Amino acid sequence: MTAGRRSASGPRPGQLTWVDRLKGVALVWIFLNHAVERIFGFPYMANPTADWPPLRDRFGQLALRTGHGLWDIPLNALRYVGWTGDQGVQLFLIVSGFALTWGLLNRYGVESFSALDFYRRRLTRIYPLWWAVHLLALGGIVFLASGRSIEVTQFALSMLGIRVTGSLFYYLVPSWWFIGLILQLYLVYPLIWEGLRRFGPLQLLLLTCVCAFAIRGIGLAVFTEYLDPWQRGAIFVTRLPEFTLGVCLAWWMFHDRIGVDRRLRHPASTGIAVLGYVVGLVLSFTLIGMTIAPFLLGASVFVLLYAALHRVARRSSDGKGALAWIGAHSYALFLVHEPAVSMAIPRGHADDAWRILAGLIAAAALAVAGALVLESAVSGALGLLGRARSRLGMLRTALSCAALVAFAVTLLIGTELAIRWKWPQEAFAYSGWGERPALEPDPDFGWRLRPSAVTRLRWESYDYTVTANSLGFPGTEYPREKAPGTYRILTTGDAFTSAEGVDTKQSWPRVLERLLADRLGQGRVQIMDFAISGYGPDQYAEIVERFAPQFRPDLIVIGFFVNDYGDVLEGYEKVRHEIGFGRPRPDSLRSILNLSHLRHLIGVKLRGRVEEVLRGRPNWYGYYLGNFRYLERGEHDWNTRGRDMTEDCLTQVANIAEGIGAMVAIAMIPAPVQVCDPDELAYYPRHVDLQDSERFDQELPQRLTRDMARRLGFAFYDLLPVLRSVGGDCPYQPRNMHWTAVGHEVVAGYLSKTLIDAGYFDVMKE
Repeated sequence: MTAGRRSASGPRPGQLTWVDRLKGVALVWIFLNHAVERIFGFPYMANPTADWPPLRDRFGQLALRTGHGLWDIPLNALRYVGWTGDQGVQLFLIVSGFALTWGLLNRYGVESFSALDFYRRRLTRIYPLWWAVHLLALGGIVFLASGRSIEVTQFALSMLGIRVTGSLFYYLVPSWWFIGLILQLYLVYPLIWEGLRRFGPLQLLLLTCVCAFAIRGIGLAVFTEYLDPWQRGAIFVTRLPEFTLGVCLAWWMFHDRIGVDRRLRHPASTGIAVLGYVVGLVLSFTLIGMTIAPFLLGASVFVLLYAALHRVARRSSDGKGALAWIGAHSYALFLVHEPAVSMAIPRGHADDAWRILAGLIAAAALAVAGALVLESAVSGALGLLGRARSRLGMLRTALSCAALVAFAVTLLIGTELAIRWKWPQEAFAYSGWGERPALEPDPDFGWRLRPSAVTRLRWESYDYTVTANSLGFPGTEYPREKAPGTYRILTTGDAFTSAEGVDTKQSWPRVLERLLADRLGQGRVQIMDFAISGYGPDQYAEIVERFAPQFRPDLIVIGFFVNDYGDVLEGYEKVRHEIGFGRPRPDSLRSILNLSHLRHLIGVKLRGRVEEVLRGRPNWYGYYLGNFRYLERGEHDWNTRGRDMTEDCLTQVANIAEGIGAMVAIAMIPAPVQVCDPDELAYYPRHVDLQDSERFDQELPQRLTRDMARRLGFAFYDLLPVLRSVGGDCPYQPRNMHWTAVGHEVVAGYLSKTLIDAGYFDVMKE
């Protein structure tokens, strides 16, 4: 048959109204699938994994949920419909194969066509929206996804639609894996077309199913880590049967539309489809059954929906309606629906029916709005490019676009440099801690200062100098041998004692040493500071074990901050990663091109404040800086396991101190929010009432530490009342959690008087 000629029974050219409606059903089903998985979790059926639970548990997951009264029926219906929503993918594959072949048959008949022309047409339909959502995702990564780096290679491969590896399959937006599959099917479609012409539809379908089922089954039996991408369609051959079914169906319907239509709607076909669906559903609970279950489910659902949509078409033959509209816009809706679901529907909350309903409505509205904006923006951009090309020509249009991109990049980099100069950020998610330039890894303590180095650090409201001795710790280094009549103090702690935010000479151990020298005589008291930012109780014990026997201090003072109960739970490797060892230097070109300061300012600071307003919950960053977590009532990991681990570490300190005849004291450092008013801390989060005694215990960490010190025989000095009594400005940095120079002076003055009054230095008079 030549191009343009058709059999006498073939249809007239034109769109089949049921196609868009079927795509609409498929899209709604997939939308519900992703929504339900966020609410009720993932189903076991049709989702084989290497750790799939026993068959009994897989079936048991389908048990009815009760306890919601009249809501039981709709909630269970929603759960079952959503959990079977993966079958919307099968429908899309069948309809894609059908619509593609139907269009080509109407254009070329049964003749061959130009593969290059075919690829050009397909890619111009796929790539504009695909690239647009990638640019949106890139903007989200840059400005909203705090800490997420831009993997250039992965991003470029995803833009091309290459998503076959485990790391790429769910990259950016998990549901986008389907676009990679469709592009593969388009790539091999010319071969399918030639096979259709040579073998005929039935033989082609049988040959495809036999080969694809065999290959799919082998992969299901062999793969473990790659099992999920394999069974879903990372490699096109595993989903080729559904696509080929649509191709063959179009061929059959093209040559005998009335006959195929009758056979599809025949009661016997409906009965077979129901039976096939039940069998496919049962098979989807087993690994070997998943070889053919997707095809069986997809074919059965297609037949059932075809008959149902035919009845709809008789009442609305104009092809209009909600389902038809969704089908016509299904590509854009598919690309934006999962981000919409993620934004509108929080995970869990399976028992809050009204919240589920509101989330579904909000997600649907966001998806529709997003799809319309996406289509409009891409259409406008393509129109603008078309007009520019007509007026300027291809080369000048390309150069103009390149110039716009260069301007945008220059603007972003210029903004990044301006922020670094005027408002430098601690872009910890990208470059690590602000103290990182002064630190280096250490095999014993995890990290320490770079020995014998002087480093200027600047970020937020900080601009200070860290001076390290040859051991890699702050301040003065004394000889191991202690001169007669000298009293030696070893201090250790975290950033409050090292001290972050002020010059090393302004830290409370250095100020304390000067105050004691004024009272007791120059050089008679030596204070050796072994505190480093980020240290916790395990490092305090390591420090004392290493250096106390060498330097023989008379007194060991531990600057104990409220978050030490959490620090003790963190492993050294994890903290080293947070510090940023191994990442590009904060002042490197790569860090600048990564826009780390701009992204931190927008993604952490601005986004956190906006979410406080829109979501009515505290800004996590401010909550972290204020250390509210350690004032919360209830049983937490930090005040159970963290408390026990801390006491073990301090017991080790007690044993070492006893062995060398040293005394031990704890200087308890309060959280900023325990001392300062909300208006004195720029980061203080909204929606937090520290006076809420049901939620917060404002002196909980002090009480835990005081009791622990009593059990270990340590002196305990609570700095909370001391710092609260400071007149004037808050002694904590307004944009961070550490002390100002005034805070260090107040603490040093208090400890100087307290230690003298307690008689620690009386031994010097003997």
